Amino acid sequence: MPKLVLFLLSILFFAGCGETVQLTPEVRNAADKYLTFLDRDEYQAVWLSSASIFKEVVSSDAWREQMKASREKLGKAKTRNQRDAISQINPSNHPPGEYILINFDTGFERDEAVETLILYKEEVDWRLAGYFIK
Repeated sequence: MPKLVLFLLSILFFAGCGETVQLTPEVRNAADKYLTFLDRDEYQAVWLSSASIFKEVVSSDAWREQMKASREKLGKAKTRNQRDAISQINPSNHPPGEYILINFDTGFERDEAVETLILYKEEVDWRLAGYFIK
């Protein structure tokens, strides 16, 4: 299984152990930034601004190919509503730090899906540590 898939599956495990939270404006702005990049197919911009822990498990080229394959099947995002946000500090089997997992119910041109962003506080900024669509 590719390292990215293993990383994303393992980080999902902490979702059941975290605390449901309201997003701060800082976290919401970070999530909106990444979703805007994704909606514009600016996959390189996403990768460049992502957390170092993300870049360690997926190359820029692999990220771009995975996003093109998954998002092109769905088409452009038409609607997006936040479902929940879960916070956890220092989840086991992950680099120490603060994480927030945010789920969105998203209506695309050709289907509906749940998008999940995992943000990681790196230094003073919230950066992408994971993203997937199911």
